[in-house]
Amino acid sequence: MKRIVVTGGSGRLGVKVIDELVARGLDVLSVDLNRPETPKCPFLPADLTDAAVVHDVLAGADGVIHLGAIPGPTSQTQPVTFQNNVMSTWNVAHAAATLGLRRLVFASTVFTLGWHESANAFWPEYVPVDEEHPLTPFEAYGLSKVIGEETVAVACRRSKLTAVSLRIMNVIQEDGYFALPWPTPTKDRGTRFVLWPYVDVRDAAIACCQALDANVSCHEAVYIAAEDIRFDAPTEQLLREFAPDVTIRKPLAGSQSVISIEKARRLLGFRPQHTWRNIRPSETS
Repeated sequence: MKRIVVTGGSGRLGVKVIDELVARGLDVLSVDLNRPETPKCPFLPADLTDAAVVHDVLAGADGVIHLGAIPGPTSQTQPVTFQNNVMSTWNVAHAAATLGLRRLVFASTVFTLGWHESANAFWPEYVPVDEEHPLTPFEAYGLSKVIGEETVAVACRRSKLTAVSLRIMNVIQEDGYFALPWPTPTKDRGTRFVLWPYVDVRDAAIACCQALDANVSCHEAVYIAAEDIRFDAPTEQLLREFAPDVTIRKPLAGSQSVISIEKARRLLGFRPQHTWRNIRPSETS
């Protein structure tokens, strides 16, 4: 693939993805409502909820990395988040299939598992969580991403398009490590399960690029996570204290992640390189 469109290219992850693609010598078009501060490739302002606009944007592309969305469950009202994210993903997937693109990479999220205002509202059935675990969102953002994955899968089934949905963890920016590790949860101050895992923005960007070339025949979803959690505490000890009913399917050494990335390793060749444990305080100042 030579020509790649990145929606949401001005966002914090989008900027890193574009850096990776440009470094690989690809012809990249960045699409966003907002202009990037320091453009690294051609930029086109576009409203992804307009189907005709999306069709024109993707014309001539070989692949698209769809990052454009309202991020998170609280940045907008739930109706706005749902309508924007579902419609924009439908438009991108439909246009990609109609125009004969080879690959669509969709930015899904760990919030598909189940984010809630209460720290005790959601616990998984088992850990490490893998792609076979049920998705049970509680709010519009997570729901929009579940629907987004299904939308992408539908587009692949009815065309020659292939796609990878990346269920990306909470993204940590390079200057965000000063806040890690988070305080260990307590009975009085719990932490929602889906906020335990994280991923470095650089590793997430590389995963997006790897997904362009992964050997996929239709549609696959994979988790993208660091290999540890945000707390400087043993993972199994935390689970036994706060979620004793969660089945621990295999030993979790030290602060090992509650998310399995084995499928991402196998399918993409994903190998996270960054962890807060290797970041010295001087590197974040």
